[in-house]
Amino acid sequence: MNNNNKYREWYKLDNSAKIFPEVSTRKETNTFRVQVVLKEVVDPDLLQQATDSILERYPMFKVRLKTGFFWRYFDYNSMPFSIEPLNHMVCGGLSPKDNNGYLFKVFYRHNIIAIEVFHSLADGGGAYMFLKSIIYEYFVLKGYDISPDNMILTKDSLPTIEEYEDAHAAYYDPKNHKHMPEKKAFGIKGTPISGDLVGLISGTVSTKKILNLARANNATITEYLTAIIMETIYITQIKYREHLKQNQKPVKIFVPVNLRNHFPSKSLRNFSNFIKSDMVMNRSDITFEEILDLVKKQFKLGLQKDELIRKMSENFAFEKNIFLRLTPFHLKKFVMKLGYSLMGLSLNTMSFTNIGRVDFPESMIPYIDNISAAVYSGKFNTLNLGIASFGDKFKITFTRSIIETTIEREFFRKLSELGLDVEIESNYVEVYQ
Repeated sequence: MNNNNKYREWYKLDNSAKIFPEVSTRKETNTFRVQVVLKEVVDPDLLQQATDSILERYPMFKVRLKTGFFWRYFDYNSMPFSIEPLNHMVCGGLSPKDNNGYLFKVFYRHNIIAIEVFHSLADGGGAYMFLKSIIYEYFVLKGYDISPDNMILTKDSLPTIEEYEDAHAAYYDPKNHKHMPEKKAFGIKGTPISGDLVGLISGTVSTKKILNLARANNATITEYLTAIIMETIYITQIKYREHLKQNQKPVKIFVPVNLRNHFPSKSLRNFSNFIKSDMVMNRSDITFEEILDLVKKQFKLGLQKDELIRKMSENFAFEKNIFLRLTPFHLKKFVMKLGYSLMGLSLNTMSFTNIGRVDFPESMIPYIDNISAAVYSGKFNTLNLGIASFGDKFKITFTRSIIETTIEREFFRKLSELGLDVEIESNYVEVYQ
């Protein structure tokens, strides 16, 4: 790999990636975390060796961000990469000037291996593939008898063009890119957490039991939990506050969709879009069944292939505009920042990222305890949610930029009421404010 210049050439940011460098701040970091908890204490020296080996296999991660005349771009990064002990920060900023220019970090603490990724680099699907490769190589260095079983990209394999293509371009339809205007969403307000800290509360439940609950309601887990989240926001934020019901903005839950599950792509970069459920909750008699029925209908429409292509094409049409393409970057940057500040942050109440079930080769399973995902929270989207499962451990992780934990408490109380045993973890940020 070191002698193969083919993978050292610069390449464009994918369509989804272009906005993030222009709108990210210390509060709006646009980073996310994926992590694996092992059944043993991590050896930092071996983890560093594993990361160095695997990084050569992932040219789309071994880059730094550069600015060109028309667009930003990724260029090969020859600087060394260093893993770090996991500290109190959750989904902190990843400045291109720091971290030797790399747009991700690898952390360790006790039995945890985690990576935090700037969203321009990859989405959750690509990030977990990268993390799985690191963990596989780590186990190899430990001397364990394991096999990739066609589920892991190992250091001995070569990258393919498909892995770092902009898959949005492949499915762009110039006849199906109608813009659908969005209304501003209801925002969850609270007391800001000081500094750059983010609060984290995670609950672990049985994968089998929560799946059975969803099936009993003729819903997927994502639909079922989305409805519970919407009901929780309604009960804690709206139902008993009559003054909020006039001119009520809709509660909107944005759910990223891994488009690799819908289109034949092997891209390890960003290849996701979103579906959403939204509801104007200005009545006092809204039931859970009503919410769930609406969620299922909205998700069914949002997941239709034509609609997924329309959303992809709507975003890509902006990039294809000939006038925009010929506009110097400093003017593009101004337009993107202005548009995002006017509407971008106010379009959704909460993001709900479902990584889904993360599979490992059978030979690696005995060494792994659980997996989880977390998403940054900022000034407007003060509360976000990430879920992921491994075996019978289903991890539900809230992150927040406000001190109040009312919604999380009500949400997990609801799960307990439904018969689930919930094991809670927290970084207790609110205690230190």
